Amino acid sequence: MGHWWLLFVLNVPLLQETVRKYLIHSDLVFLGGDVLVLMTLIAIGLQGRLKVKNVPMAFFVLSGVFLSVTAVNHAMSGNHIGVYGVGLRATFLPLVYMLVSARYLSVVENGYERIFSCVNIWIVIIGIMAITQIALGKDHPINAVWGTSALGVGDFATTDKGVLIPGMFRPTSIFTHTGKFGQVIFTLVLFKWCYLLFSGVRRSAGPYALMLFDLTVILISGQRAALLFLVLSISIVVVCTRQHGAGVWKVLVLSLVIISGLSGAWVAKPDMAIAVYERFASVLTAIPIRLEGNLWLPIQTVMEDHLISGEGLGYFTFGARSFGGTLVYEGIKLEGLGESSLIRLSGEVGLLIAMTIILAYLTVVTRAWYFYRNHNGSPAASGALFFGMWMICLMFWSNTADVFANSIVTTLGFGLGGATLCSLQRTYEAQVIPEGGSIDPVNEILQGRREGTRKKLCLLQE
Repeated sequence: MGHWWLLFVLNVPLLQETVRKYLIHSDLVFLGGDVLVLMTLIAIGLQGRLKVKNVPMAFFVLSGVFLSVTAVNHAMSGNHIGVYGVGLRATFLPLVYMLVSARYLSVVENGYERIFSCVNIWIVIIGIMAITQIALGKDHPINAVWGTSALGVGDFATTDKGVLIPGMFRPTSIFTHTGKFGQVIFTLVLFKWCYLLFSGVRRSAGPYALMLFDLTVILISGQRAALLFLVLSISIVVVCTRQHGAGVWKVLVLSLVIISGLSGAWVAKPDMAIAVYERFASVLTAIPIRLEGNLWLPIQTVMEDHLISGEGLGYFTFGARSFGGTLVYEGIKLEGLGESSLIRLSGEVGLLIAMTIILAYLTVVTRAWYFYRNHNGSPAASGALFFGMWMICLMFWSNTADVFANSIVTTLGFGLGGATLCSLQRTYEAQVIPEGGSIDPVNEILQGRREGTRKKLCLLQE
């Protein structure tokens, strides 16, 4: 399987969304992308190169329980087979991307460096498009989705004050909805910042200066949770991983980026800066309101009516409407809105069965943290670090928005976190490598760890 093809496949989540918005206005675009990645996975498997053994055994056990129960539930529900297919896609397609990513990182030296370059390119494309949309105005054709003006665009507003500045809005960039824009840009920027700050790769000041652009795109998206989780996750990791003063400069870089960005915005556009501040500051008052409406109140209905079974896997998932599905708050009479991944999944399969797949993916998160802890300071470790932080953020975020039903975000994040399923072949001591000998690394990670005067070379297993 060609290396460039694998890299192309890892870019499919963003490519298919772009094609679907601007060229082919159909969900069949997603089907085409799914076929590409599944055929790629099958080809890798036929070559005997899949890293399935690196997926935690507990994941397979819990997933087996989930699949068995949901298959029976689907047969009894009488739902269209397409509904079940949509549910399976949302649940397991992200892992397919992670397996493909793990293969790519295993065979390409500096594979994460290429992925990092792709991420930077996408951030620039997404950011420039969003800035252009705002500059041209809400009703300009550039903001049209499938010919409908301003479809998917969000208001730049707060619950208390309403629209902050007339005409100011949250653009969609290359996506069909502003929510997708905010969630994807959070994913891309979090990966980029984790790689910049924790990969151990030395760089010039340029990439760090471009963090200002990343922050600008986050602010333009108007996605409050994106900024909140980005700052919290990076700050927590910096504090928890500081060694020999390394954490100090990371804090300074992060603080400088945020302060410079906000100060620059204030000088350039004071009124707009105030509006942006009020929008993002309102997250503190919005969190309890969103939690009450999307989790605390609807969970009472779930406990009473959907503890063990639901309407069938995929019934409330995005994309199921074509097969007779609907949205959770339209299909179930809930206390509150219920726009939550847990509520949606519980309404489909029951709360107890929903917990099995949640626990299954938590085992993958645990493996990411284990990998990061053992290979701290390497490019691959920064990928595992990203995935662990990203998944934890999304689990909290999913209580106020159904982020796990957005396949663009989940497949992209799992693809970027492929290091999670890589493994350490063995540890070589520099002194025991014979002169003229060779090491056959599939993907070398040179880590400058010192144990006394010894250096170790850590290799990823093919």
